[in-house]
Amino acid sequence: MKNKLTLFDLNKKYSDCPVAVREYEIDGKKYVVHSHFVGNKDIDKVISEIAFNKAISETLNIKVA
Repeated sequence: MKNKLTLFDLNKKYSDCPVAVREYEIDGKKYVVHSHFVGNKDIDKVISEIAFNKAISETLNIKVA
């Protein structure tokens, strides 16, 4: 059986990672979103993939993930 981390464990593990807090109001309800940035991504690769997928979907008129 896999070890499951508790919220306390996750909080301790990622305590040094950047966090953003945003408030949104949707249909009169207030939502607070805490975004925890814990991974690494190659921004050039991500933007290239998004641009490529958008170009393909617009050109072929299909939905690309």
